[in-house]
Amino acid sequence: MALGSDFVQPRCSLGLVLRLRATALALAVPLAAALAAGCGGKKDPVQALIDDLVDAAEDKSAERIGQRLAEDFRGQNGMGRADAVATVRRYLAGYEKVDLEVYDVSIQRAEGAADVSFRAEFSGRALSIGGLGGLLPPEAMYRFDLHLVEQGGTWKVERAAWEEAAPPSDGR
Repeated sequence: MALGSDFVQPRCSLGLVLRLRATALALAVPLAAALAAGCGGKKDPVQALIDDLVDAAEDKSAERIGQRLAEDFRGQNGMGRADAVATVRRYLAGYEKVDLEVYDVSIQRAEGAADVSFRAEFSGRALSIGGLGGLLPPEAMYRFDLHLVEQGGTWKVERAAWEEAAPPSDGR
């Protein structure tokens, strides 16, 4: 838009500019706080369960993993809850350090249940006793399919299936 010769520059006093700036700050601080509170609000319970399982595995805590399995848990080949916890305990016990990265998460929700699939990249440093370093894999990739249910306000894994998977083609 071209300005004609009759254009008059509006005059702003320094006082007006400072009042506008103060008003903007006064509005921005509560807005930022409200947004931060919303961002830190209640986490999605399904994602929280996945995060808890990853944290428990990285902490090498089979007990914490077991707490997130339903009492009637069923795994591969009819594996029950107690057998699953014992298997995880034996597997994690051979490692000094465990790291997990989760990719390609897919969540299908229903009332009080969810089907979740994802790929988990495992890397670990085996304990250096009795030749475990040569027996335990330093890394692996698995595909998991989980059926989650809400029980008493807590989400748990009711069924699980897993298989070894190829690394993603894009390097992740």
